[in-house]
Amino acid sequence: MFKKLLSSIGIGAATVDTRLEESACVPGGTLNGVVHIKGGSTEQSVDRIYIFFNTLYKHEVNDKTTYSTFTIEKILLNEAPFMIGPDEVKEIPFTIDVPFNTPISVSQSKSWIETGLDIAQAVDPKDEDSILVKPNQAQQVVLDVLDDIGFRLKKADTEMLPARHRSGRLPIAQELEYSPNGTSYGRKLDELEVVMLQTESSLDLLIQVDKSVHNLGSLFADLTGTNESTHRLSYTNTELTSPERIRRDLEALIERSI
Repeated sequence: MFKKLLSSIGIGAATVDTRLEESACVPGGTLNGVVHIKGGSTEQSVDRIYIFFNTLYKHEVNDKTTYSTFTIEKILLNEAPFMIGPDEVKEIPFTIDVPFNTPISVSQSKSWIETGLDIAQAVDPKDEDSILVKPNQAQQVVLDVLDDIGFRLKKADTEMLPARHRSGRLPIAQELEYSPNGTSYGRKLDELEVVMLQTESSLDLLIQVDKSVHNLGSLFADLTGTNESTHRLSYTNTELTSPERIRRDLEALIERSI
């Protein structure tokens, strides 16, 4: 009885540990792992096992900028409750689809896997594991073109995407802010802001060419209205195999805007 009481407040209770096959993934890919559960000092009923695919996003609270957790995906791993005995070990494998437009792990952008057990009348054990989200093939083509032109990434933040730009995508998007220093445009503009919106078959670039200093998040602010400083370039997966075309399009867009 005393052991059950201790377990209910987390002492000697079951523990959970998620073990990923790889901590790296790409948008549109998969993430595989095993949830490792070890029983505590007494038998307990595990009602649910959840996997949360989380990331950070920036938003305003009482006129102050703050970062909060956004759950990209929540997955229930078990169909029915089960008992786990003292020191018993159970392993539950899982595969998570990584949604397109999951923020790439650069600058302020961070993502992680959170595992939670629902145990009746007890403190629910949890586990967190950082993951590295790398650019997928299509995104890497765009990033390489920007790098080849001479742009250098200054900062990346994730914010809520205005509803009219979602179209079934994630309600968040990552804004990449680039410095023009090192390009032929260094004296003509302050920064280039880029948002990549991807589906299985295409990728859209939302681009803002800043000729004067803007507040952070200005591209997102413009997306809520009709500001003509924001431009869109759209490519099919086939067209994304041509870096030369993307470079020509980007340079032409910048030249028209400065």
